[in-house]
Amino acid sequence: MGLLEFPNPIAWIEAAKDDGQRRALVSLSTSIAYSQYVTFLYSAGKALEGRRFVGILSPILVAMAASVYTILRNQDADKVVYTAVPAALSSDAKLLQSIHYEKELRK
Repeated sequence: MGLLEFPNPIAWIEAAKDDGQRRALVSLSTSIAYSQYVTFLYSAGKALEGRRFVGILSPILVAMAASVYTILRNQDADKVVYTAVPAALSSDAKLLQSIHYEKELRK
């Protein structure tokens, strides 16, 4: 055992006893990663509002967060990803309606 150990998610997946546990662990990890990504984009966009030189990035980051959230929210029921995003993003109807979502089924 070393002085400093980093988490090893691959070892966690390999240690899971069956495929159901592995799918749950991968789904949970994916949900956490997407939630952090959307929250970072939205928070960074809001923090940059009104800044002199980098303020132009604010609406871009907020729109990116809204589009990723919209895609995750409109997924199929069998591909479950839970997201925890800022309440301001999930309740901003004008922003979410400005995102056009189109689903294309490929064979």
